[in-house]
Amino acid sequence: MLIRNRLTIIFTLLATAIQITLSLLVWYFYSLYRQEEFYSRLEGKARETGRVLISRRHLHDDFFKNMVRTDLLTIVEEQISIYDQQRKLVFTNRTLKESEYYKEKIPLLDTDSLSEFRSGHLESIMIPYRDRGQLFYIFASGYDRIGLAKLGTLQQILILANLLGFALIVLAGWYFSGRVLRPISQIVDEVEQITAVDLHKRVNEGNRRDEIAQLAMTFNQMLFRLEDAFVSQRSFVAHASHELRTPLTNTLGTLETSLRYDHDPADWRDSMEVAVDELKKVIALTNGLLGLAKITDGSLSLTAVQVDDSLLTAISQVQTKYPGRHLPLHFTTNEDESLTVKGSMTLLTTAFLNVLDNACKYSSEAVSVQLESKNGQITVTAVDKGRGIAKADADHILDPLYRGSNVQGVPGYGIGLAVTQKIIELHQGTIQISSEENQGTTVTISLPSQIG
Repeated sequence: MLIRNRLTIIFTLLATAIQITLSLLVWYFYSLYRQEEFYSRLEGKARETGRVLISRRHLHDDFFKNMVRTDLLTIVEEQISIYDQQRKLVFTNRTLKESEYYKEKIPLLDTDSLSEFRSGHLESIMIPYRDRGQLFYIFASGYDRIGLAKLGTLQQILILANLLGFALIVLAGWYFSGRVLRPISQIVDEVEQITAVDLHKRVNEGNRRDEIAQLAMTFNQMLFRLEDAFVSQRSFVAHASHELRTPLTNTLGTLETSLRYDHDPADWRDSMEVAVDELKKVIALTNGLLGLAKITDGSLSLTAVQVDDSLLTAISQVQTKYPGRHLPLHFTTNEDESLTVKGSMTLLTTAFLNVLDNACKYSSEAVSVQLESKNGQITVTAVDKGRGIAKADADHILDPLYRGSNVQGVPGYGIGLAVTQKIIELHQGTIQISSEENQGTTVTISLPSQIG
């Protein structure tokens, strides 16, 4: 179900429930008012009857017998009955059979109060009346035709008003939900126009304060990340295609040339050696790409790792690769500081190895390595005095397959630092590179230590 339809239904149900509740309250309180008003009329008539009939009975001994049994006031189906203290009927304007019903109610009456009750469609009241030391019971009943007719009319008005109100509520709910969801509809229309070729487009952020504006701002932030990812992916694919195409083309050319022109086994051997070298480059590049993909898929399990062990292992491997290269290691730690992080021994060693390998690759002098643990942070710093990084390349040095403009002639594919960055991010750490061309490079890796 569409959100607009759902909002319309919810709004209609709530508003209709409130409307019906208010209508029932109006009908109920008007019904009470009608009843109280009619009982007040009956009470007034009963007391008036007492003053007119009972107070004048001394004028004639047979006053009640000679009293004309007719209505004193105009109430529909009015009945007035008077009983003496011995519960004997002394006056009624209706038949005796009808008056016997009221006689049964006398024992229920408190001598100092009145009683109200219903009998079918008639509403009745009974009051005690004292005159000259005698106690009488006066009953007055009738049918409130006008009051009930007004109540019925009110009921019809409320029903019609509720039906009309229901229709208006549905229309108002539909309009209201449309107004509320209009910004979302605009976002949907704008998003539908954004494709992979125009990720630079952005969604209108409105007033930048309400929830819908926050949704648009969040979506725009996602578009920024997607655009960066697409740009990086295009650059990565372009560089990877170039790096793979070159050795494969060289291999194919070497083998075709050897097949056509080489007749001496020594020439065949030379051609195969060239082809093998090129294939090794392809394998090395492919392994680097697979390693980068494996790191970014988030499927690695992390355990407690000693950073100093990983760093020493990396230094040992670099010294094996570059015999005679001096890599002094300086410790700056306190006894109560931990050198343990939550991570992967193999990955951390690879990250340190990539940094140190680059330092030795682009510098012929000693590479200084420092390990420091302070305030819950473990910092590894590698400093070389090599060719450094040009300013134009500094912003892209961590991009996969990107190589600086001043490293021609040095073997490599531009994957090492990208892999290192992913590994450090996986360990919740940071990597910072500061460099000046021909002045050397300083790489600083910070990792959060695992206490205990």
